[in-house]
Amino acid sequence: MRFKRVICALILVLGTALYYAKAQNEVLIDGVKYHVHDVVRGETLYSLARYYGVTVNDIKEANEVLADGLKAGQRIIIPAKTDIKEDDSQPKRRAKHNTPQPVLEERIEEVVPVEVETPRVAKFATLSESQRAKVALLLPLGSEDRPSRNYLDFYRGFMLGLDSLRRMGISANITLYNTAHDHSRIEDIVTSRELEQADLVVGPIYEDELLPIASSLEGRNVPIVSPLANLTMIADSRVFQMSPAPNTKLDKVQTMFDGTKRVVIISTDNVDKEFDAEVRGMLKDTSYVVEHKYIYEHPSIIEKREKEREKAREAGLEVDDTPSPSDMSPLLRGDKETVIVITANNEIEVDRILAAIASANIALNARSQRVAPFVIFGNNRWNRFPNLDRAILFTNDVIMLSSYHARRSDVKIRRFDARFVAEFGLLPSLYAYRGYDAAVLFVSSLYGAIENGMEGGVFMPLLTPYSFVRDERGVLVNKHWVKVNYNKDFTITTE
Repeated sequence: MRFKRVICALILVLGTALYYAKAQNEVLIDGVKYHVHDVVRGETLYSLARYYGVTVNDIKEANEVLADGLKAGQRIIIPAKTDIKEDDSQPKRRAKHNTPQPVLEERIEEVVPVEVETPRVAKFATLSESQRAKVALLLPLGSEDRPSRNYLDFYRGFMLGLDSLRRMGISANITLYNTAHDHSRIEDIVTSRELEQADLVVGPIYEDELLPIASSLEGRNVPIVSPLANLTMIADSRVFQMSPAPNTKLDKVQTMFDGTKRVVIISTDNVDKEFDAEVRGMLKDTSYVVEHKYIYEHPSIIEKREKEREKAREAGLEVDDTPSPSDMSPLLRGDKETVIVITANNEIEVDRILAAIASANIALNARSQRVAPFVIFGNNRWNRFPNLDRAILFTNDVIMLSSYHARRSDVKIRRFDARFVAEFGLLPSLYAYRGYDAAVLFVSSLYGAIENGMEGGVFMPLLTPYSFVRDERGVLVNKHWVKVNYNKDFTITTE
């Protein structure tokens, strides 16, 4: 077998010592027939193995290049099954690709995006009231030594959701799979064919694991739920994406950037490029945009410089009155309504800028100077900063967009929190809320709403709304982002 791999590698690079079968996508190597395959986006080893009727190991053993994983644009060889008849009855691949050329040679070329055919829309079957739903839940729970708190919380929330449904007369059998973000475990799950008995599959979390799971269920119109990922490769009408798509993220804040308000963009040396690009994509004109580069200066340095300037003025010398780059006062003065955007991607810098804005606001008001009415459009990634002063979000009227938000003062959340603490002895995270939503939303839908793909309805198990719309790939994607407002009276309102 090692000799065969060496021969294959030489052939792929040099294209010599071969003669070819009549079909352009086949090649004979040492008397053995192989298929030549150009890998396209969305294909996996699992889907290729199923299509050609071989095992994943067969493909790996024939291709040294797969040591670093399967990638779009690669040309590989796949052992041909001798009992496969070469006729038009073979299943058609969903993705279009170029027919392999009759000579294998080393080529460096641009990988052209492949046009993916939109799959047919799946027709989901509903369950009768007497049927118990069979649910498969796939989560990367980690190991006993290193459990994942986030996904344990998701599982706990999911179980509380099933308990809520049980009280409503809906019962389910759940099978939990710990994927551990390990492809060998995914392969074991696929090989066992246990998922083929499920009425609903929730997970896996990561798209690279979701692809082989969906492929293994081809032919079964079972709903498959991606609870957290933003899917970019999969094209499958059975798949639901609970996280809203990034391209709909800014719909709720377009009026902030329509030219009627002054926009101040505060940057640093560490910029969140994705967030910066999102904001600038909404700015149709730059005439109302003010750019400011923030550089931190310690108050003692500023104080020392001001004393030196004062001495220079007393001596009648010309003084450079350029304010410190850490002084936000010049940006706040005025009458025009203002939107401040902080594009920094560093926790300390974000905290300092927010503090500097709050300080300048207080100082200007104390001197009876006019302060422009302003809000700060914040980056929802700030929620990942553990040491950020949350109080200052309220002080500065921060607005954020979030794919999920749970307001702990709401009665639904308080009740859920109480149940979670009583059951598990700790406060739930956002992952627990999402797990609850996934269970309540999709298990209950098996008894009715799933029939039309849940399109046209708005569902809100806890506080976050879900409304699914089928995109150009066929995937049913939630369209709701949540606008979170941190108000000066220390309340949070959502839209």
